[in-house]
Amino acid sequence: MLPALILSAVFTVTMSVTDLMPSAGGQPNYVATDDNGFVQTEARCERPQTPVAFGRTQQSLIAICGQGSDRFEYRGVRLSDGAVLTADAVEQRDNEFVAESERLTYTFSAKELAITSGDEVIRTEPMVAFIESRAEG
Repeated sequence: MLPALILSAVFTVTMSVTDLMPSAGGQPNYVATDDNGFVQTEARCERPQTPVAFGRTQQSLIAICGQGSDRFEYRGVRLSDGAVLTADAVEQRDNEFVAESERLTYTFSAKELAITSGDEVIRTEPMVAFIESRAEG
């Protein structure tokens, strides 16, 4: 148990270099990150978008991309099956973004990813790592 806690702390601190992502076989895969998000995944911002924030939970990778003045895009990847969600997002508070898809609402913050349907909480995923962009814009 102790090695898992130590690994968790190391990955949280060093997320800008690599991140641990489970694979279908249960063995970890290492996913590189850069200033645009998670390399070789859909959870990243590509030009002309600008990275605003990105983070990881045990179940998801998320990037928030700027699309001009006060326009944002949520780009999420569910780790269990690689499902991708791309949706317009609105900034509710500093570094708290809300995106909607069909009947679900995704609220991304430095604390967690909350998935709700109306007043019902479907799932709350604590943030393992959260990075605000260092990109100049």
